[in-house]
Amino acid sequence: MPGWPRIDDPELLARLALGDAEFRRMLAEFVAALPPREFGPEALAHAIGYPWARPSGSYELRDGEVRPLATLAPAAREQLVARYRDPAAGRVPLLAIGSNAAPEALERKFAHFEDAEDRALLALSGWLHGFDVGAAATVTFYGSLPATIFPSAGTEVAATVVWVTSPQFTQLTWSEVSYWLGRLRVPFAGEDDGVCFDEVLVYVSRFGCFCPEDEPVALAAIPARGRTAEALTQEQLLGVAAGLALGLGAGAEDLVRACCEDMGALAARLAETVWPRSRTFESPRWTPYPVPAGR
Repeated sequence: MPGWPRIDDPELLARLALGDAEFRRMLAEFVAALPPREFGPEALAHAIGYPWARPSGSYELRDGEVRPLATLAPAAREQLVARYRDPAAGRVPLLAIGSNAAPEALERKFAHFEDAEDRALLALSGWLHGFDVGAAATVTFYGSLPATIFPSAGTEVAATVVWVTSPQFTQLTWSEVSYWLGRLRVPFAGEDDGVCFDEVLVYVSRFGCFCPEDEPVALAAIPARGRTAEALTQEQLLGVAAGLALGLGAGAEDLVRACCEDMGALAARLAETVWPRSRTFESPRWTPYPVPAGR
């Protein structure tokens, strides 16, 4: 992958340049300003359903329709992949480990773009070597513990590489509020298309991986081979976080309700109970995005 994709939005560059203390102050102000939302079964189901449904293999998303690559003839599949990977297309490979691999989430983030190419993308499924996908040590405003990667020797975890345009890349980076952006030099082997990568762009949680018992926990919804970490469902993770932040006996429903009714107050409790139970992401294979000096 030659060079870094450009980010021209000064506000986004300023956010990426924030240190941990500055970022957490900004986040506290943001969540304190969120208005209360109605809690109901739909909110709970949405939170527990993270990272949401995605096809079992590689696919193209275009005009709201998902086209599995497995349904194409070999020659047509090769031509499609080559078109998206052509440097003239202006797309970059970005590792999707959580909701960014779900067509529903991608459609929601890109539906406002006028250019049809900015509403379309190619998603190549495969296996990421030497890492696992765990839960970040925080709770989103919609009530889930989002995904983040952590080193795990001998593990191969299912992941997706999405080929995105410049506007899509900027939009995704904006949406990943609590994440660092960087490049990961690591083998990625495509599952059903033979495409392999040595490095990809990836978002890594600023909060680190959730370690309720001193070790990272993996997301059970994400398949893995050779997994050594304990894997928990989203409902189990929410239950653990609820017990820490809200007290003994609290469960997933209580935590999602708190997200809806008073996210600011919940964030203050998370800062004392959940955020410290984490492991910051570190890897010699990781390079953070180079924010210009003075940002």
